[in-house]
Amino acid sequence: MANMTLAEAQVIAVQHMNEYSTGGKLISVTDGNYKDLIYRMPPLANTAQQELAKVCRISGKYSISRNVIPNLLPLTDYDEKQHFPGTDLSYTGAGAKSFSVEVDGTCSIYFDEQVSGIWTPLSGTYSKDGGVSTTFTGSIPVTGLISFSNYRGLLTIASATNSIRMKVVATYPLKSRYRALFAYTFETAITVPHLMAYVAYDLPADCMLFDKMMRASDQRLYKENSDFILTPDNKVHLNYSLNGQFDIFYWKKPTVITNLTATTYEFEVTEDAQALIPWFMAAYAIMDEKPSIGYILRDQYYALKQALEGNDDAEITTMSATW
Repeated sequence: MANMTLAEAQVIAVQHMNEYSTGGKLISVTDGNYKDLIYRMPPLANTAQQELAKVCRISGKYSISRNVIPNLLPLTDYDEKQHFPGTDLSYTGAGAKSFSVEVDGTCSIYFDEQVSGIWTPLSGTYSKDGGVSTTFTGSIPVTGLISFSNYRGLLTIASATNSIRMKVVATYPLKSRYRALFAYTFETAITVPHLMAYVAYDLPADCMLFDKMMRASDQRLYKENSDFILTPDNKVHLNYSLNGQFDIFYWKKPTVITNLTATTYEFEVTEDAQALIPWFMAAYAIMDEKPSIGYILRDQYYALKQALEGNDDAEITTMSATW
C-alpha cells in the first residue's frame, strides 16, 4: 500500500473538522475558507510527522568501505614523538612512493633516496590537510602551526629497491605523529591515505539518533562493531586499522514539509503513525476559529499517539544509501 500523501491528509483533516461538506454537498475547494484551512496545514503536517518519528522510528542505513594500505614503517614509528633542534629523527622504508605525517610546529620535512650508498634529495608533490597539491624538491617547509597538521604526498623515486628516508628537522621544539611511508603511488597527493588513529565520517544530515554499526570483514563474517567514536559534530570516527564494509544504522528524521512541498509528497513514518497526522493538522488549523472543535481534535490526536507509543511492535521502515 502506498503511503498517505500530503493532499490526502489535507482532505482527511478537513473531514475531521466537519468542514468538508454542508447540507449534503461538498464544499468547493475554491471556497475561501476551505483554502485558508488547506494553506495552514503543511507546517502542521511537518510538526506532527517530526514528533511521530520519535515514536515510530524510521531506520536509515549507509555503508562505508575501508581498505587499509600497509605502512612500511614499524608500529613504533606511529606514536607521537618529540623533535628538538640539532637532533633530527628519520624514518626509512624501502621503495616508498608516498608518505603521510603530522607535525605541530615549524620545521622542514626532508625526503632522500639512497642511490649507490649516497642519500640523494627527492622531489614530489604534497598536500597540507587535504588542500591543493604543491611541488617540492628535497624538503617541505612547515611554518605557522599551532596545532597538528597533516602533510601527505607523492615521491618520485629511482628504484623500488632503494631505501627512502623521511627526516624531520626541527627549527624549534615540536612533535610529530602518525608517520607513514607507503609502497604505492596514488592518483594525487590529496588521495594519499592520511594515517591517523581514527578516521572521521559525516553522519547523514537526516540522522536523528545513531543505532548501531555492523562490520563485514570478509564474505563470511558479519557482526556488530564497537570500535568507533561518536562526536557531537554529527561524525562517526572509525579505527583506521580496520578493513571491510561498515554498515551504519541510524534513526532518521523525516523530510521537512514546508508550504513549498508538493501535495504529492508521501509521509515517511509508518502507516499507523500516518493515520494520526490529519488529526493534528485539523486540530491546529481550526483552533483559532473554532477552539472547541480544535481542542477535541487535539485530544483525539494525543490519545491515539499515546496508544501508538504503547505498541512495542510498531513497524520500522528502512531506507538505505551507500558511501
